[in-house]
Amino acid sequence: MIRRLKIKFVLTVMFMITVLLIAILAFFYIHTGRTLYNDSMDAMRDYSAIQPSMIFNDRFEKIFGSENGNGKYSHLNIFIIEYYTNSGIIVPYGFEETLTDEQKDYIYYVVGSAIESDEKNGVIEKYNLRYLKTDINSGVKIVFLDKSYEDLTLHSLLISILLIGCGGLVCFFLITLIICKIAVSPIEKSIKQQKQLVADVSHELKTPLSVIGANTEIIASHSESTVGDQSKWLGYIKNETERMANLISGMLYLAKSDEAAESYEKYALDFSNLALGAALPFESVCFEKGLELNCNIEPGLGINGNRELLVRLVGILIDNAVKYSYPVKDGKVIFNLFYAQDRIIMTVNNKGDIITPEQAGHIFERFYRVDESRARCEGGFGLGLSIAKSIVDIHGGKITVKSSRDDGTTFTCTFKRL
Repeated sequence: MIRRLKIKFVLTVMFMITVLLIAILAFFYIHTGRTLYNDSMDAMRDYSAIQPSMIFNDRFEKIFGSENGNGKYSHLNIFIIEYYTNSGIIVPYGFEETLTDEQKDYIYYVVGSAIESDEKNGVIEKYNLRYLKTDINSGVKIVFLDKSYEDLTLHSLLISILLIGCGGLVCFFLITLIICKIAVSPIEKSIKQQKQLVADVSHELKTPLSVIGANTEIIASHSESTVGDQSKWLGYIKNETERMANLISGMLYLAKSDEAAESYEKYALDFSNLALGAALPFESVCFEKGLELNCNIEPGLGINGNRELLVRLVGILIDNAVKYSYPVKDGKVIFNLFYAQDRIIMTVNNKGDIITPEQAGHIFERFYRVDESRARCEGGFGLGLSIAKSIVDIHGGKITVKSSRDDGTTFTCTFKRL
């Protein structure tokens, strides 16, 4: 699917670019040809207004005096002939004496072709000459212009256009591949995440459903027993049902946060009081595990946010720290909230298993667990930190993790201060 999408993207973009490039280069080529034609016609009109003076050499180049030798049309090969229809005289006079028979045939042919034509101007294809006829007393003045300059210019331009076009298409193709990779990668990532999500949810639901099924069979096999007698199995079913409810709740939240992050209402909050209220209930949880919860909260810190989400964020981070702390004497979970420059910094620190840099790169992904077996024992699904990151993102903040054997593991959230 992704491969077909990439191919379709590249082909569509390249087709549009090719059409556009051909249109631009074709316009440039046609415009240049038209400009050369107009320049040639202007030159012949200008020359038709002056008296003829012709010097022939092997190429029959025309030179109009020294004052015009380096003039406006010096790059063009132009000559003028006057033909008097009554007498059949061709001016300049006496040219037969200075030219070879081949050159005479050339002159007679081009003059005859121009005279026989009904058009005022045109092209003599045999010698690649343009001509322009102007009526004079008892005759016709004919200006001839060699088209070689036009043809060579257009030929060189065509080669340049082909090279530019081919080179441009190759460059655009490479650029399109890069853009395609960048543009499609979020879709590819999303599809992979969806597949992984289905696999992970299926895997997570498999265990509690198996437990519920097994305990239900046990209860059904002792139909004569009372509810009190079956309380152990009913308790297992209740626990697994709660686990599935928590899983579904987390998944629904993540789905909502992905699609409707802006739908959460935000307003000015006293983050200090909010954080203290969210952290204090965990004192008893820490006590049961032999830990101490230290809260260092700077008062009066304001934030623009959603109360429900921020309370959930504090709870997730502290609960995560408690679950993964070593149950040692004088063990602590340290919660800090303070102001630094124009930012509010919230940190949660505990001493537990070290999170490696490789693990830190995945720790905020859904269903990722640093310690799979321990996480299952603690009842976790690997959604907590993913939800925490989503909450931080909704508030325009940033969450990071650092872990070392001496300092423990510290999650740091940075927000903009109100």
